[in-house]
Amino acid sequence: MNQMPAPSSSQAAPQGAILDDRITPVGKEEIGALTGVRGVAAMLVVVYHIYPFSDFPWGLRQIVARGYLSVDVFFVLSGFVMALNYGNMFKAGTTATGFRTFLLRRLARLYPLYIVFLGLRVGYSLIVHGSLHVKDYWFAVDLAHPLRSLLANAAMIQSWGIAQAITNPTWSISVEWGAYFVFPFIAARILYGRTWQAVFAAAAAAALVALVPVLTATDGGGHNGPLDAYDGRTLVPMLRCLGGFTLGLATYRLYRWAPARQLAASWLGWLVCAYLLAGILLHWCDLAIYAGFPPLILALACNRGRLGRLFAWKPIFQAGVLSYAIYVIHNPWIGLFHWSRLVLPDYMPHWLAETAIASGLALSIFGAALILHHLVEVPGRRWVRHLARGAA
Repeated sequence: MNQMPAPSSSQAAPQGAILDDRITPVGKEEIGALTGVRGVAAMLVVVYHIYPFSDFPWGLRQIVARGYLSVDVFFVLSGFVMALNYGNMFKAGTTATGFRTFLLRRLARLYPLYIVFLGLRVGYSLIVHGSLHVKDYWFAVDLAHPLRSLLANAAMIQSWGIAQAITNPTWSISVEWGAYFVFPFIAARILYGRTWQAVFAAAAAAALVALVPVLTATDGGGHNGPLDAYDGRTLVPMLRCLGGFTLGLATYRLYRWAPARQLAASWLGWLVCAYLLAGILLHWCDLAIYAGFPPLILALACNRGRLGRLFAWKPIFQAGVLSYAIYVIHNPWIGLFHWSRLVLPDYMPHWLAETAIASGLALSIFGAALILHHLVEVPGRRWVRHLARGAA
């Protein structure tokens, strides 16, 4: 492909939005639609984990039931964003300095909130219950192998075939951390090498994703769908992540190609959205739905017209800014949800109880995420980077 540098995004972030966590190429405007789609994916994961999909009417029911696929949107988006922001760092190959700088920056992004929330759960279990084997109790942990689980989770390597995630959703953070170790060694070939190398990488990545349903069908675990691989005691979640992450890199390669950008900037985004909606409502297989994720990211990256403005709309955009915090912390709300459903209907009409529960969940999750974002994520990121500069 005859490549040229990608232009700046046509849609900047909404005025007044939180700008501490952005998808922004150096020297260019925020790609607000990509931040927004991250928020949509995070909210779908939360609803999928907390609410039984049978509670929803037709249409929403099918969307919520496939909420586990939102994690795959994260993986593809992550590969694209790493290429966008760090691809040039490895254009000439991998150096020890570049590798170290990249990993420290990603550690600063992921680790502060992750380790604080993990510490809160472990500390709560020890202080309140005096044990790390607390079964079915809100916010407490139940660890079959405490030392191995604690060490692996503290290092964010639990889902590399080692242990279960103590906070369940963080299995995906662990495998994405693993993908970051691979990125510096494959970026140059996929992003700047010959076309056949990028095509080969995309085909290999697609094969990895296609392998996941084969493995989940025979692993004896519980899955809500063929791509619903999350048990970090096997390597299947890592394969799921590496496949999506690499497809994200290949998508960025397309983004740098002018004809692809022109196509994506016109009608492609709406067509992909219609394709995904049809696939979900008509019960297409997971792989058929997954095929729409790379072109969706490509279309939103071009960020033109009403679709880009919709995903960059301020409430959706700010949900994207807070998406990491929302994703990390939401698991304990599952217990609160079930408790509320047992208690509140005894004191008020059912419809009022359900309204109060939904409103309370949304406000409390977003409120907690906002507080932790400003008090832990942002200062923690600066602190880790400061330590890294001091060490250097």
